[in-house]
Amino acid sequence: MSSLALPSLTIARLQVRKGDLHEARFSAEDARYEALLIPDRAQWLEASRIFLQCCQELEELSLAQGAMEEVLQFLATNPSEAPQAQAETLISSWLLAQGKIEESQGYANSAIAKATHSRDLGTLARSLLILSLSLSMSPTTYGLALQQLEKLDVLLGELENPEILLTAKLLRGYIYTQKAQFDKALELLWQSYEQAKLHGFHLLISSILAQLARVYRDQQHEEHYKIYAELALKGVDKTKSPRLYKAISQICPPGLNNLPQYDFCIDEDSRLVMEKSKGPIDFKNQHILFEMALLFIKNPGQRYSKENLVEAIWSQSYDPELHDNLIYVSIKRLRTLLEPDLESPRYILRDRKGYYFNPQSTVQFKNTEEATL
Repeated sequence: MSSLALPSLTIARLQVRKGDLHEARFSAEDARYEALLIPDRAQWLEASRIFLQCCQELEELSLAQGAMEEVLQFLATNPSEAPQAQAETLISSWLLAQGKIEESQGYANSAIAKATHSRDLGTLARSLLILSLSLSMSPTTYGLALQQLEKLDVLLGELENPEILLTAKLLRGYIYTQKAQFDKALELLWQSYEQAKLHGFHLLISSILAQLARVYRDQQHEEHYKIYAELALKGVDKTKSPRLYKAISQICPPGLNNLPQYDFCIDEDSRLVMEKSKGPIDFKNQHILFEMALLFIKNPGQRYSKENLVEAIWSQSYDPELHDNLIYVSIKRLRTLLEPDLESPRYILRDRKGYYFNPQSTVQFKNTEEATL
């Protein structure tokens, strides 16, 4: 087993921290394959955890189905206690994402017992956090959730894991808010906010700001509520983090979000495309790129391999020597036209199955008034 972290796994962690979930999912998928080649089951499971986290945040949980079934198969065939605890923790998180609370708690409790016995403190901390999350979903079990978080606090005194620490504080702040213990909640959330900024956890910063807004709303401090709700909403991109964006939007007052309704407005007759932040994009002399853009945009989420693209756009049979560079250059030019940030694409994405248009993006066609969601 390798003792060094795979570069792709390290990159995936950093991308999650920055909120680049599409890229992180791809890196995590690479890490899963690389870990199997070493072989290193611990890193394979960690890469699978990040892959699941990205799929959940991107609201594409079904894409994690195959990976989680592989983890279940691993559980059935691997008797070693330490990796079993790590795998059970992952399955517990997957079940919780599907709303299967009791099943999630069963796996979490089993993972806690095994991780305690094997002294796997990192897995024990994560399994305690997942159990706490599941218990926080009902007011009747808030007390039990806080008990598990107290156990987690003891562990975190020995571990250095700022992500788990901040998530635990955010969860405790949520429970305090629900119990109307607002002073406790505010003190904890402001501590968390400073720590999240220090470590650069972009999505957690937005979550904390949203929780602060919730506290001020419940205290009927309307001005503070609006300020922090707006800051929370500005800090998250609905195409990059759709699940978090929806959650934050639920607590924001009407009228805070002044962004255009659609990511793109398209007039096919004039070959004019309007992107919400870049403004008008003129495709009049870019016939191939316009056809490629429409192919992607009209079929959100559909993966196009290089073979598919060559056949659909150039009506030719794919030849790697002839077409590979043409495809790469065309995709780069298309992204240059469409993407507000080339370093972090939000619309034209890629995974192992090919290129695709982000299904979370919204599009309005001027002539047909159709929208893809």
